[in-house]
Amino acid sequence: MSPQDDQSRPSSTFSQNPRERSEILSEQDELSELTPAMERNNGIIFFLSYILIYLAAPVTYIGIVQAALIDKLGANHMIASLPTSLVLLGGLGPLIFSWLIPYHRERSVIVWAYGINSSILALVFTTLIFPVSNTIRIGALLFQGLVQGICNSVAHAFKYQILRRGTTTQGRARILRISFGFTPLSAVVGSLGAQFILSEKFSFLQYPLDFACLYAIGIPCIVAVAFLSSRYQIIPVKKKKENFPLLPYLWKSIKSFFSNRALSLAWIAYVLWYFSMSCMPNLSLYTKVAMGRVPQEFSGLIMALRFGFKCVAGFLLGSIAVKWGIRAPVITAVLLTVAGLAWAWLVPGYGYLLSFGLLGAGELGGAYLPNYVVSISPATEGARNMSVLSLGPLSASIGPATHGALTDGFGFKASFAVAIISALISLRLVFRLPNFERKIT
Repeated sequence: MSPQDDQSRPSSTFSQNPRERSEILSEQDELSELTPAMERNNGIIFFLSYILIYLAAPVTYIGIVQAALIDKLGANHMIASLPTSLVLLGGLGPLIFSWLIPYHRERSVIVWAYGINSSILALVFTTLIFPVSNTIRIGALLFQGLVQGICNSVAHAFKYQILRRGTTTQGRARILRISFGFTPLSAVVGSLGAQFILSEKFSFLQYPLDFACLYAIGIPCIVAVAFLSSRYQIIPVKKKKENFPLLPYLWKSIKSFFSNRALSLAWIAYVLWYFSMSCMPNLSLYTKVAMGRVPQEFSGLIMALRFGFKCVAGFLLGSIAVKWGIRAPVITAVLLTVAGLAWAWLVPGYGYLLSFGLLGAGELGGAYLPNYVVSISPATEGARNMSVLSLGPLSASIGPATHGALTDGFGFKASFAVAIISALISLRLVFRLPNFERKIT
């Protein structure tokens, strides 16, 4: 077989030769039942789902708003960062569900995950509209972080698996480019609305009803996402799922994943990138130092910058993926993360807020690193490999609390320095990932 033949051959997974160069295995049989109409349907559902998720971003993207609320409730920096840590603890959920759920139920998992997610938002909303103690409200926010972390990580892993079974590799690149190029505008609208609501300009929306209003907006959005997720169309997996006891399954999954050099490098890079990004709540609290203002005054503006830049980066990274392959947008996203952290360290005053824009763009590493992993995985192993990848955020779950503790003990700059070092190591590992530029149709 000539190099040209190999370049045109569809890819699904890697195996290594003695030189550790990856060889592409054919996915033509897997995609034989996939039609353009199915791919178009799945792209539309993915697009609409993210419009709704981003519209509810102030409460679905746990970190900035929750940190500001907990700060308002009187807790310290470490407690304010705990919801983000608990979100990352949910990373064990996908691996258990990948063992439990048969191939034909993979779509249903996403529906249930978003359904439970909406119920947790309703719980927090209830604690904010009724006269309960601050301890109960903080507890509800921590509970939201844990349960939403499980639901989000399960939905995230299986959503990419559903795309793997309902789109081509090149089709996914186009879907991600269009989705993350437009849908973050919805988050900008939601975030600016949150800024307006939290500005205390409405006498009938005084604290804590202002925060409750944000949750009231988020609940129907996530309910609608659950419904849309039931409409994905996927090709069937003909192979019957093997039945293993849980512990042998976990061991087999982890061993298989880490026996592949490309997947191992991607996992470690993912952990380090996540650890760096978990500095975000701490960065929002730094507004007290950088601008002499309380975090609540800028929570909505910060979210708007975060998702406005993500919108621009969505087009950029999607175009890079289409033109240069599945590794290039990962490199770009990690570079943007490094730039955002460095900017926060070096630039004072209102210019400091630009760091949230750069980090928002870098956040797309959370889309393109999983896309890299699922693109090199066969359909029968996509959910399992995505589930092992989800252990990365679990491993990085100490990040937010670590950044908070560093700030409490040594100041904000110590947290920034550790985050930058972690992101630079991640960037080094990403450069070592094999790249594939082939266009699959």
